Amino acid sequence: MFISMVALKATDSYLQHQAIWSLFPKTPDRKRDHLFRVENKSDEGQITVLLQSSTQPKSSDSAKVLQSKEFAPQLNNEEFYKFKLLAYPTKCISQGKRVVEIHDEDLQVQWLHKKLSGANVNVTAIDSVLVKSKKSFNSRYVCFEGVLQITNAEQVYQALIMGIGRQKHAGAGLLSLAKAS
Repeated sequence: MFISMVALKATDSYLQHQAIWSLFPKTPDRKRDHLFRVENKSDEGQITVLLQSSTQPKSSDSAKVLQSKEFAPQLNNEEFYKFKLLAYPTKCISQGKRVVEIHDEDLQVQWLHKKLSGANVNVTAIDSVLVKSKKSFNSRYVCFEGVLQITNAEQVYQALIMGIGRQKHAGAGLLSLAKAS
């Protein structure tokens, strides 16, 4: 797996999605095996993105790889990790036929606990981010930060690799972990 910092000139989530795909040329039938999260936005429209992918990205006309390194996360039960997650908390209503955003902060934290059931989660910061898209409606993502203690390493590893929640194509779902000292 690779973790990379990428520069984009796309403020819209759909254009970001297209720019990220351009980093993986000659793979038209491939399923998405990458996750990304916008880290910084500049006044000039430059965006820095953290990208996790199974293959190494290659710079393109619409996205420049600033740094890239291989990484193989080793997660262990009972260990503590700092985490950051930009997610799109939702719930299904009407027998799963309609999906709605979760706006209540307490319910958002409950959603996170459910998604990270392989860990004891302590959220220390929560923030709301409006994500704009010209292809679909604007969405309100939630940035969770905190500390977690792993109780089921395999379950947390799957969340790390596969991402959490909906809208992964638009920059949500990337779980970042760093060992707590």
